[in-house]
Amino acid sequence: MVVGFVQEALEEEKFWNRQMAEHAQFITHLLDPTESGLIIKANNFADQFDRLELVAQGKGQGTTLGQLTRETITATRSFRDFKAAGTEGLLTCKIKSILIPLLADHVLREANHYLRILNRAKRNLQL
Repeated sequence: MVVGFVQEALEEEKFWNRQMAEHAQFITHLLDPTESGLIIKANNFADQFDRLELVAQGKGQGTTLGQLTRETITATRSFRDFKAAGTEGLLTCKIKSILIPLLADHVLREANHYLRILNRAKRNLQL
């Protein structure tokens, strides 16, 4: 039972880390080029989630599921906060972008959903 749950948790982290990386990548490409600070941050998130996906695929040297999940929770919280600030910036016209606020809100909700999944896994695996 535990082995199945561990494998399921890893598969879930692979999938969602890929999604978070893709969110960061398309945010980068939908921002106006003058938003260089936000572009750099989004690129950094893409790199971070690409690396976390590789670790979940077993390519991380000596990383346990507990370490991976804790690091992923931290990264996802930071990215969620970035998305929330971005959504607010779009709604108040303080960020130049072709990203519509509805899409920004959607990816923000997906980050919150992923955090619920991660926290459930953390509780169930007692990490």
